[in-house]
Amino acid sequence: MGTSLSDAFPVVQAFDEEVIRAGYRPAQMVLVAFLVTFGCVRWYTHAVRRGVGPGNLSVGGQRIHHMVPGIFLLLGAGFVSIAIETEMPWFLWWLLPMAFGVGAALVLDEFALWLELRDVYWTEEGRRSIDAVIIAAALIGIVALGAPFWGEVISGANPTGGFLIVGYHAVSVIAALVCLAKGKWITGVVGFLLWPVGLAGAIRLARPTSPWARRLYGPDKMTRARDRYLELDEPEASEAPPVASTR
Repeated sequence: MGTSLSDAFPVVQAFDEEVIRAGYRPAQMVLVAFLVTFGCVRWYTHAVRRGVGPGNLSVGGQRIHHMVPGIFLLLGAGFVSIAIETEMPWFLWWLLPMAFGVGAALVLDEFALWLELRDVYWTEEGRRSIDAVIIAAALIGIVALGAPFWGEVISGANPTGGFLIVGYHAVSVIAALVCLAKGKWITGVVGFLLWPVGLAGAIRLARPTSPWARRLYGPDKMTRARDRYLELDEPEASEAPPVASTR
């Protein structure tokens, strides 16, 4: 039983080969740098808001948002990766992914700012930055941990196991796409990794402003959707902290 199951689903062997023995790949290094940087930035901005620490970065009286060095890191890492035609030096193998991950976290932490073209970091609109970071982290995680691992599992499985694995991921993708069409971005992206999350989001009511609701909902169902999301959004708006000029 154990042998037949391992033949159908060679998960342990694939995990050992694609994750343990392979060590950190560039995509995994990007993921680690991205998550660590975002955590540090959020901790620092909350500390500055409480009056702890050296305060905001400024040069000659000009306030410098932390997405600015993030943009330069992304540009530098991308240009160097493209410009090097020969084999990459050993130190760039880890330096470029780390620089890209740090830069991506700095830029996406202020996603709402460059979307709204105004400083909305501590407002309700500023929550879009958190959404963007969660979506980006999930997508990077899919590439860094999911793609090589599941590719090895599928290629090493017998026909029955391979069919079930592909079916599992098909359900995940379909449920996630329904969530995205219903305006549930975080649930949709997480659903690519965990199908129960995507399935739960796909079954529940869509956001009233989503393409799914506008095209498929009648008046009664649209009213239910508006009432539901009004109840969810109102407490968050009333509990939002006052806007501060510093972070």
